[in-house]
Amino acid sequence: MIEQPDEGGSAASRPAHRVEGDSVGGTNRRRQQRPSAPRPAGQPTPARPVTPKPQWRETFDSWGGVPVFGALAVGVVIIALLIYSNRPGSSVGTHPFEPFPRAEVNGRVAGKPDALVKIVEFADFQCPFCKQWSDNVEKQLLEEFVNTGRASIQYVSFAFLGEESKRAAQAAECAADQKRFWEYHDLLFARQGKENSGVYSTSNLKKFGGEVKAKYSDFDTAKFDQCVDSGEKAGAVDAQTKQASDAGVRSTPSFIINGASLSGVQPIETFRQAIIAAETAAKK
Repeated sequence: MIEQPDEGGSAASRPAHRVEGDSVGGTNRRRQQRPSAPRPAGQPTPARPVTPKPQWRETFDSWGGVPVFGALAVGVVIIALLIYSNRPGSSVGTHPFEPFPRAEVNGRVAGKPDALVKIVEFADFQCPFCKQWSDNVEKQLLEEFVNTGRASIQYVSFAFLGEESKRAAQAAECAADQKRFWEYHDLLFARQGKENSGVYSTSNLKKFGGEVKAKYSDFDTAKFDQCVDSGEKAGAVDAQTKQASDAGVRSTPSFIINGASLSGVQPIETFRQAIIAAETAAKK
C-alpha cells in the first residue's frame, strides 16, 4: 500500500494498518499455497488422537462437574454472608442512668436565656471523647456555671460518624418534643458502645425510651416510638450537622464560648478560664 504524505510530514512517520503479504509495484500480492497431493482412494482419513482426561478431571466430572461445584461455591458465599451479618456487635453500655439536673431547660438549651456567657457544644453521640467530656467535665461546668445562671449551654448534633450517629440524634430530638432531650442525651452516652456496631439500632433507641419512661411517668413511649420510626427528625439533625460544618467544626467535641473556639476534652480549668474571660468581656 502506498501512503500519500500530508503537509508537514512523510508517510513513513505516520502509523498505518499493514496488509500481510509481499508488496510489489504498489500492489499487494498474497502468497499462494500449493495444493496438497490427493489421498489415494480407499485410504482412510487418519482420526485425531483422543487425549485421555487427567485424573483430576475424571474425578471432578464423576462428582457432578461444574453444576455441582458451582452450587457449592454459591452456598459457601451465602453461609459466609449470614455469619458476617449475624456476628455479635458491641454490647450496650451498662453505666447507671442518672440524669444530671439542669436549670431552665428549653429544648437543646440548658441555663438562663439571658446568661452573659453562651456555650455551644458540637458533639456526636457515638464519639467516645464526647462521652468522656459529658461524664466528667460537663457535670462540673453545669454545677459551677449553668445551674448558677452564669452561662447557658446549647447542644448541636454533629452527626458525622455514621448512620447510627444520625439515628441517635434523631431519637434525642424526638425526646425533646416531650421536654426530655437532656435526659435522653445522658442516657445515650451511658449506653454508648463501639461505633456503628448496632448499639444505636432503632429497636435499642426505643428501648432507651422505655428507660426514660421508668424514671418519668409522663413520658409517652408510644408517641416517642412513632417519632423514631417515622424518621421525621432527619431534617433537623441534618440542619444541625450543616450548622457545625458552617461554623468550621472539624472534630468533636468542639465548643464556641461567646464566639471563641475551644476543642477537645479540655479540663474544667480550661473552661473556667474561657468562661470567666467571656464573662468579663461581656460586662464591659
